[in-house]
Amino acid sequence: MKLVFWHRFFLFFVLVSTSQGMSSDGLALLALSKTLILPSFIRTNWSGSDATPCTWNGVGCNGRNRVISLDLSSSEVSGFIGPEIGRLKYMQVLILSANNISGLIPLELGNCSMLEQLDLSQNLLSGNIPASMGSLKKLSSLSLYYNSFNGTIPEELFKNQFLEQVYLHGNQLSGWIPFSVGEMTSLKSLWLHENMLSGVLPSSIGNCTKLEELYLLHNQLSGSIPESLSKIEGLKVFDATTNSFTGEISFSFENCKLEIFILSFNNIKGEIPSWLGNCRSLQQLGFVNNSLSGKIPNFIGLFSNLTYLLLSQNSLTGLIPPEIGNCRLLQWLELDANQLEGTVPEEFANLRNLSKLFLFENHLMGDFPESIWSIQTLESVLIYRNKLTGRLPSVLAELKSLKNITLFDNFFTGVIPQELGVNSPLVQIDFTNNSFVGGIPPNICSGKALRILDLGFNHLNGSIPSSVLDCPSLERLILRDNNLSGSIM
Repeated sequence: MKLVFWHRFFLFFVLVSTSQGMSSDGLALLALSKTLILPSFIRTNWSGSDATPCTWNGVGCNGRNRVISLDLSSSEVSGFIGPEIGRLKYMQVLILSANNISGLIPLELGNCSMLEQLDLSQNLLSGNIPASMGSLKKLSSLSLYYNSFNGTIPEELFKNQFLEQVYLHGNQLSGWIPFSVGEMTSLKSLWLHENMLSGVLPSSIGNCTKLEELYLLHNQLSGSIPESLSKIEGLKVFDATTNSFTGEISFSFENCKLEIFILSFNNIKGEIPSWLGNCRSLQQLGFVNNSLSGKIPNFIGLFSNLTYLLLSQNSLTGLIPPEIGNCRLLQWLELDANQLEGTVPEEFANLRNLSKLFLFENHLMGDFPESIWSIQTLESVLIYRNKLTGRLPSVLAELKSLKNITLFDNFFTGVIPQELGVNSPLVQIDFTNNSFVGGIPPNICSGKALRILDLGFNHLNGSIPSSVLDCPSLERLILRDNNLSGSIM
């Protein structure tokens, strides 16, 4: 009788074990694979006959065979994430980025209380970010960028003292930035750009004293930028391009660590703050299209790492500081559409890495330094609508990167270098309304890329080169009010 009993017990144990198939984590993954469409190289490896899922592609386990990581990034996974994800209680890392996963984030994801890293970026996910994700109290890195999430950012999400990286950019999130942002006291990176966020930047942001990167560009934020930013002494990147921020720059950094500081396309007023002189690590400084006034400070010449200086479309006055010539790494210099006066500094010739020089629509006068034309990296020189004089040296024709040279409405004289176009991939030339003499360079279209050639209202003579008339890329040609011969068909 006892033998029969133990035989039946053994059969029962075997049946139970077989019906379960494997560990609860394995069963959860198998259930998850019914909604996630896995590629064959993953699907064939996920076998229900295995004792544990620890040898499956993309799965990592701890010493007790509990699933602690699932990484299926860039694996051509589609479908949607089922609620079974919440059964993986010990999972610390979930990475499903760069796939074609659609649908919603299941509420049950909030049950994965051990999660430290969550990356669902670059998918087709939509809907709201569930408030249940506020239960992920151990989360240190959250990446949901480049999806189609909408609605507001839940207050609960930011109530996490361990979060260090939050990447929510490239979605359709709306509403205000939660005031709870200040509870992320370990935060180092906050990327909220390319959404539809509105309202003010909460003053509580100042509690994020470890913050190094703050990207807010391309939203609909308004109001003044809070003075509490002054408490974030280690901030390296602050980019709020294309919002509706107003008022003056009220925050300041005594021991400034800023490397990128861009507030372009807002409604900022006042002068460029003097404390910026402490920011010796600046690489990019941009205040394009604001209402800044006053002079460009001389201390900009102290920024030895500066590559971009973008101050165009403001109401800046006074002279251009020659100290800018000390910024030897400068590649892009925009001072256009201001009320600057005086001459173009000779020191600009020291900017041997300069590719774009925009000084148009100011009140500049005097000879444009010929030495600037020897900067071999020049691509675009836009200095139109000033009162500049001078000649174009022959070295101009040697620039191998020059694409756009626009000088109209100035007082340039002399002959246009006759080799212009031989070495340069020119796209646009506009010398309208100057006092150039001589002929049109015969090879000006030899690069076969020239789209605009405007030489009207000068004193040019001679015949129109056949290479100009036959230029295949040319879209606009204006030669009127010169002394040229020949006809344009």
